[in-house]
Amino acid sequence: MAGKKTAGAGTGLDIAALFEQELQARNEDLRRQAALTMFFKLHPTNKVSVEQFINELKQHKDVWAAVSEMGILDFAENLIGGAKVKAAAKPDGESKRTRLSEGQKNSLKGIIVSVLSSANGGLSRTEIADNISNDLLNTVGVDRAELANKLRQPLGELVADHKIHTVGEKRLMKYHHGKKK
Repeated sequence: MAGKKTAGAGTGLDIAALFEQELQARNEDLRRQAALTMFFKLHPTNKVSVEQFINELKQHKDVWAAVSEMGILDFAENLIGGAKVKAAAKPDGESKRTRLSEGQKNSLKGIIVSVLSSANGGLSRTEIADNISNDLLNTVGVDRAELANKLRQPLGELVADHKIHTVGEKRLMKYHHGKKK
């Protein structure tokens, strides 16, 4: 009997060869991923010179192959801690914006009308914020640092309701109590 042909040999498909190629590609991807993960965990001290560090990396061919393709800034960032450094540099206040609830907005409207009724020459948005006591802010639940920005919406609604009016434009704008005369 002559040698048997495999089922795929006659059709031009070599399943074993395709499988080996895919396996090799996945193996390379996995090795690269492992090398990068290991590199990200390295945090050398200043006791190691750059030359020593690079030579150590070059001794591990998989690690060097992955690291040598990185940009210099990515390389440096990952050496000093990467995501940890970015997270530490980002202030907590910028991470999440919150909206005023209807209750907070209505409370601020009442406070604004009260502050403006006691002011003779009108006040800017930041001056209104400066005239609101910390006790009232704690009751409303708004941080002092966010207050001037949080006043925009209630001020706009009060102007639309004709409870207060404005004089001037943009940075010179002053808010006054009552309807425009």
